[in-house]
Amino acid sequence: MAPAPNRSWPPTSKHAWVDDLLGAGDIDRIIIEWRSMLRQITHAPDLDWERWRNLKAMAKGILNETESPTLTDLPPLDYQQSRRIEHRLDLRRH
Repeated sequence: MAPAPNRSWPPTSKHAWVDDLLGAGDIDRIIIEWRSMLRQITHAPDLDWERWRNLKAMAKGILNETESPTLTDLPPLDYQQSRRIEHRLDLRRH
C-alpha cells in the first residue's frame, strides 16, 4: 500500500500519520514490532548465504539509525496516579 500523498516516506514524524483510524499509539506499536523483528534478524545465527548476511547488515543499520518509541522520558506521575489503588467493590445494602 502506498503512503498517502501528504505523508513522507520514510516517516519523519508519526503525527503526520495520525488520523481517525490510526492513532499515535498504533504507530508506536508498529514501530516497536518492526524494531523487534529487526533485532531478531540481527541476532539470528549466521548462514552461509550472502543475501542473509546482507539482510542482517541492513537490519543492524536500520536499528542504529532509528529510535525506539519506548525510549522517551515520561512526565512525572501526579498524586492521583501514584496512590495505591483499592480494587474492592463496596456493595452496600440500603
